[in-house]
Amino acid sequence: MSLYDEVYGQVRLSGLTRPLGPYLRWLRVRQLSVEDRNILLFTVDTALQGLMMGGVFSFISVFVVRLGASKLMTSLLTSLPAIVLALCSIPAGQFVQRRRNLVRLTNTIRIFHRGSILLVALLPFFLDKGLIEVIVVVWAAKSVASALLEASWMAVVAEVIPPARRPSVNGARWAILSLVTAGAVAVFGYVLDRMPFPLSYQVVFLASFVGGVSGMFFYGQMQIPDNAPPEGDAAKRMSPGRRLRAYLRTLNVPAFVRYEVTTTVLRIGLNLPTALYTIYWIRHLDASDLWIGWQATAGKLALIVGYFVWGRIVSRKGHHLPLLICTVGVGLYPVLTSLVTAQTWLPLVAITWGFFIAGIDLSVFDTLLAVCPAERRPTFFSVNTLLSSLTIFLAPMLGSLLADWIDIRPVFWIAGGTQVVAALLFWRLKIAVD
Repeated sequence: MSLYDEVYGQVRLSGLTRPLGPYLRWLRVRQLSVEDRNILLFTVDTALQGLMMGGVFSFISVFVVRLGASKLMTSLLTSLPAIVLALCSIPAGQFVQRRRNLVRLTNTIRIFHRGSILLVALLPFFLDKGLIEVIVVVWAAKSVASALLEASWMAVVAEVIPPARRPSVNGARWAILSLVTAGAVAVFGYVLDRMPFPLSYQVVFLASFVGGVSGMFFYGQMQIPDNAPPEGDAAKRMSPGRRLRAYLRTLNVPAFVRYEVTTTVLRIGLNLPTALYTIYWIRHLDASDLWIGWQATAGKLALIVGYFVWGRIVSRKGHHLPLLICTVGVGLYPVLTSLVTAQTWLPLVAITWGFFIAGIDLSVFDTLLAVCPAERRPTFFSVNTLLSSLTIFLAPMLGSLLADWIDIRPVFWIAGGTQVVAALLFWRLKIAVD
């Protein structure tokens, strides 16, 4: 069955044949290869996720701060999911490694992941006292599904997008995601400024849920080869100690080890001030939801430009030089944020973040796929998730402790300096040298 036949069948059942007719005819004329079809479906799914990125993921920390959350609770909103993700990542990778149909597995896991967003949207109807704590717990529990998603989704990406096409396809896909996210953030920021609290946030979170669920239809249509689970059960007969040593031996890939060492420093710099940005915007700059939305929109628009600019550079020059420049460049964001004294400057500063983080996204993601052995990708992805999650757990809490000790602004400068150290390590250890 062709892509046209599948889509037409769904549209006919929904009664939208007439308004969508021109697009369906175009689709029928242009019959796609399996590879191009997968990429198209994957891109549509990515675009719909922009409603989640521009909604619940952009505003949930703002929501809990407006509910009265302390610095500790705000940092736990980031840190607790990270530690749950870290604890679950290795078992998740082993579980995914044994599954055959990774597309179906990913969508099944997404049911629980998206369900947590719906639950957060509905909680204010039922809770008043203890609402902040329950939201933090639900957001942390979501990470069990996130651990499984990380391993299965990245394994699917590796099959869907051939290595030669990754810089251009990922650049275009993430640019589309950023465009949808930018539009969603702008609209949602306007909604939050016009509707009563907390109903405004509930509406935004429900829209995020709808977007996340809608993408599952397109994602489920992709076709990739079945995953090949490990043969035999020799490992099951090993003692726990021998099993651990055998597991660690499989990870003894020098390129992967160097990658994890350097990216850990990068992640520390990125996540040290994560919990402090919202607090700084609201309590130091008295920023409104509208201006917080505008700064997110500006960052996403800069992200779109960055994906196209750095994507072209990566295609011509490789990943190493963009990684060095963008690591230092993104370190400017916390430094410039510390110098801001009014909310009107936030969109301009966000442009710095968007433009340079795009180059990091392209280079770090492609480099991870390159350093992981193809036959054991889910296992290596789970280790990467473990290490990144531990960093995301510890860094925001460390940032909050430092802020209580030396104030918020110096922490922003420390984060910027850490990015310079990360760039030096990328250069010294020759990470992403093609």
